[in-house]
Amino acid sequence: MLLKTAHFGVVEYDESKKFIFPDGLPGLPEDTEFALLSHEQSEPIVWLQSMINPEIALPVLNPFLVCPTYSFDITDSDVELLKIDDIQDVFIINVVVIPQDPNAMTINLAAPIIVNTKNNHGRQIFLNDKAYHVRTRISDLLDEMNSGE
Repeated sequence: MLLKTAHFGVVEYDESKKFIFPDGLPGLPEDTEFALLSHEQSEPIVWLQSMINPEIALPVLNPFLVCPTYSFDITDSDVELLKIDDIQDVFIINVVVIPQDPNAMTINLAAPIIVNTKNNHGRQIFLNDKAYHVRTRISDLLDEMNSGE
């Protein structure tokens, strides 16, 4: 299907990668449908593109690429809301902030976006775990991975 975007022009997207956020995302309550778009120049970062507002495209990343030990619990109410039957059906992405200096790029590990891949319904959850922060430098995570810590 074709989707008009402000940042990438008209793009073709995979209908199976259309996510529904019944409550929207924090700060974007009207934006309930998003397409997951990839752009070769930004990989492995992909874009959560609003299908309602062409101006909104959030850079997101699979957190396990930079933090293999990332782990958290999903509340029973979130499991019920998203109708999750099997943890294998959960897809996780986290919002990234991309500043002018790529070494200062951060990932929000405190508020993952979880999606049930069986029905493509998702929501952003907020963790109570103090080990994860809203702005974690990706370069620090990569340094930790490379040093074997």
